[in-house]
Amino acid sequence: MLPRLILLLLAPLLSTGFSPAATFLGQQASSRLFGSILPKDFKNGMTITVEGEPNKIVEFSHSKQARGAASTNARFKNLVTGNTLTKTIKASESFDPAQIDRVDAQHTYQEDGTFYFMDAESFEEISCDGKVVEDVRDWMVEGMNLQLVKFGDRVIDFVLPSKMELTVVETEPNFKGNKDSVTKPAVLSCGATITIPGFVEQGEAVLVDMDKKQYISRAEKTSR
Repeated sequence: MLPRLILLLLAPLLSTGFSPAATFLGQQASSRLFGSILPKDFKNGMTITVEGEPNKIVEFSHSKQARGAASTNARFKNLVTGNTLTKTIKASESFDPAQIDRVDAQHTYQEDGTFYFMDAESFEEISCDGKVVEDVRDWMVEGMNLQLVKFGDRVIDFVLPSKMELTVVETEPNFKGNKDSVTKPAVLSCGATITIPGFVEQGEAVLVDMDKKQYISRAEKTSR
């Protein structure tokens, strides 16, 4: 009796082509696309749609003339072509979030200019050309966990960990009496070069802020 009653209640909706599943999926799609990004919301590294393609905000600055409207000067990197674009944007202009996927992965190895990664969920091997890695090549360490940014089936960018522990492999020796304000360049185990305090010695492990690519502190020593 109950199933027949449910069918009678749904009959008017079904006759008009109503589909609960389609409605739910439609709500999911619309919520995924809802909301525009204004220049005041910009952040370095944010990925938005510019002229129909995913672009990463490289840098930006807001300005306002005495009697003029506010504007934003921004430089974007097209994550499909690799080209950069500089635009002056009105405060009222808006952009859609880029329709990209982020995949948790581990960098396994590189060979002949190609970088290889393992999908952390499916264990599938994913590869990409070294040109895509260019901006973060010096920070790529085999075995590191990161996120791959994909546009369709193509890897277009990377999200590195917020912090990395790396070893100082080359730097000037620490001289007795060096103050905390003394700094020096240091080559890290990943190949990148940063500025560190003068008291940090070669062979020590340090923490690096990956957003700013800056020294944070010495890494804590773990007891064995």
